[in-house]
Amino acid sequence: MKVIPLSEAKAHLSRYAKLCHEQPVVVTVNGVPAFQLVPLEEEDDLIDRLLEHNPKFRRLMQTRLRERTISVKEAARRL
Repeated sequence: MKVIPLSEAKAHLSRYAKLCHEQPVVVTVNGVPAFQLVPLEEEDDLIDRLLEHNPKFRRLMQTRLRERTISVKEAARRL
């Protein structure tokens, strides 16, 4: 496990983005663990991640799914 201060993470983000695929990388703020860099795996679905961790995004998607849709033919006619 690698524990680094936020300033180090910001200065060398690409290095730690690669390293987090091999071992946990924990970032500290003022010496206190604040978050962990977690890699996205190839099979991960970014939309699922956003829905899982972002309530505002989840509400937006639910709102959009309830909206009325139109056919391609109708969209073309309106253009």
